[in-house]
Amino acid sequence: MGSAAPAYQYRYEQAQPLQRETRVRVVPGNRQQKTSSYLSRSAILLVQFFAAALVVFTLLGFVRIGIASATVTTELGAEEVSAKIESARSFGNELAVRESYLSNPAYLKTEASKLMMCEPAQNDALYLADDVIKTDSEGQLSLSLSLRAIAQR
Repeated sequence: MGSAAPAYQYRYEQAQPLQRETRVRVVPGNRQQKTSSYLSRSAILLVQFFAAALVVFTLLGFVRIGIASATVTTELGAEEVSAKIESARSFGNELAVRESYLSNPAYLKTEASKLMMCEPAQNDALYLADDVIKTDSEGQLSLSLSLRAIAQR
């Protein structure tokens, strides 16, 4: 049988150190640094502050326009509801006047005479017996109870 090789090598003195080669070389050049700028740092900060303030004022303007349009819409809706309420009240008053006119006995007699109707000579009353239809304890119609009620008459 063959022998197994160790997974790790424990002899550090025999291990070869890693060698790194540097491939980057620095060559001094003749490039000159630009020390002058078109705008100073304070001018740049001032422009940035102005841009931020402009954005804030623009957002506030949009919010103000939104609130104003919502106010106008609400006001128009309230006026429409008020107009509908006033219309319903006037219509209700007209209906009340018309109902009182139509239920007036003098008006009814005039309309009856136009239709060639007259008052009856006598008035009779009609009395009905109790209903023979019965229901059970659950409230449903019961044929057997109804038949017993008919038989007891």
